[in-house]
Amino acid sequence: MSGNTYRFKTKPYAHQVQGVRFAFSQWGQGLGAAFLFDPRTGKTKTTIDALCALHQKHGVKRVLVVAPNRVMGTWVREFHLHAPLHIQCIVWDAKGRRRALPRSVSPYDMQVVIVNFEAFSTPGKRLPSGRRSRKTGRFATRDKVRQWIGDTPAAAVIDEGHKIKAPSGKTAMAIVSMRDDFRYRLLLTGTPITKAHRAHDIYMQWQWVNPARFRRWGPTAEAFRNHVGVWRERQGFHMWVRERKGGMRDLHRGLHQDGMVVRREDCFDLPPRMPDRLIPVSLSARTRRVYDDMAETMIAEIKEGLIAEASIPLVVTLRLQQITSGFVGIRKPSEDSRGRAKMVTETHRISTEKPDALREILVEEYLERDLDEKVVVAAKYVLDLDDISRLCADLEIPLWTIRGKQTRVETDDAIHQFAKHRGMGVMLVQPDAASLGIDLSTAPHMIWYSLTSSWVNWTQTCDRIALSNQSTSYTYLQVPGSVDALLYESLLNDTNVARTIMTHPGKLRLGK
Repeated sequence: MSGNTYRFKTKPYAHQVQGVRFAFSQWGQGLGAAFLFDPRTGKTKTTIDALCALHQKHGVKRVLVVAPNRVMGTWVREFHLHAPLHIQCIVWDAKGRRRALPRSVSPYDMQVVIVNFEAFSTPGKRLPSGRRSRKTGRFATRDKVRQWIGDTPAAAVIDEGHKIKAPSGKTAMAIVSMRDDFRYRLLLTGTPITKAHRAHDIYMQWQWVNPARFRRWGPTAEAFRNHVGVWRERQGFHMWVRERKGGMRDLHRGLHQDGMVVRREDCFDLPPRMPDRLIPVSLSARTRRVYDDMAETMIAEIKEGLIAEASIPLVVTLRLQQITSGFVGIRKPSEDSRGRAKMVTETHRISTEKPDALREILVEEYLERDLDEKVVVAAKYVLDLDDISRLCADLEIPLWTIRGKQTRVETDDAIHQFAKHRGMGVMLVQPDAASLGIDLSTAPHMIWYSLTSSWVNWTQTCDRIALSNQSTSYTYLQVPGSVDALLYESLLNDTNVARTIMTHPGKLRLGK
């Protein structure tokens, strides 16, 4: 880079270039900016390019990114992929927050601190007086951020900005209280407003972006709410009656003044299939031990006297993949009804990391946004299917299933009901049962919970949503460095998994 010309490291789409220019036009007026981009239209890359151009033009060296816990690692990867600068990314998790942030930026061009929303929601320790300490919890987090900034110009990004929509929320108040500490501010979300009766969700988000935009409506969140809608109080609660057309028109105008709106269907230069998204799932220390024991010796000790054995490569793959899903089958001696000895397999639950990761996606990307979009979830094992079914029931998400041992009538009925359903819903499929001859194209997104080892079944299952009239996208839940990653790599390159295990057994071990 030289002069005032910013050189993109990775080629941008037209709307991404426009987004960088929009951010600078807002910052030039002393305001924040909002990227109101549909999911999977590239707001993260747009943000990174805007921040790097900001460093080039104004010398900004410190950036704070507040993001959901599950995407903190994604931000690190995206910065390394798209930033043309030498960036130091600090994932400031609970352990890291015990220490102050480094003040020195050298030898890096820019220092990026990535922190989750929970850092600003955790209260301080309870004192003997019953009050909360301001030296711990969210207050300490805020103080450390301010010490890190010092008197230098800094930038801050709130990813999934709708998470600060609650005016009385402790997290929202803690984050918005830092607004004036950052000269350059961005808010990212694809769903700032989900429905008309939720229009007031924008109030707290705009306290971060530009609090003056709607101030003429009144100084409080209640005044904002009453400007955009008519409400009736009943038993102490505000009940939605109808929208105020003039107020909604004012809101729409204000959003477009401070926010750039990008709809997926308007991005004509976007490809029909978005790049795969890999969601890392972190295993607990205990589960990692079980996994590594199996990978190293093909025997994992689960409990005293119980072992799980695997003697051939594909069985090793199956056992390891089951462990990353949180369970394992234990073979133990038993007797039949006639007293004859036999071996039976018992399933033992050892962790819930992968079900928890799927729950987070469904809640944050669909339920919290009131996103009326269907999704297909693919899982190989019966126990995976059972876990996901229970999860959807717990979240009260409409669910249809295509799995082994279903009759043709049951399968056809599930497909028909899923196709005509309007609103958020999940089609849960087992690749062996759903890879051929069905159409699930009313869903534009597929989540692979556990992969099949068959390239044919994988590609055919992916093709079930290929005819969607929206851009299709695929998300993979995988434990980094595990058999999950090995299967994904093998499927992408159409290589033989068993042969890979025989020739490169080290690939089964978890990355350190």
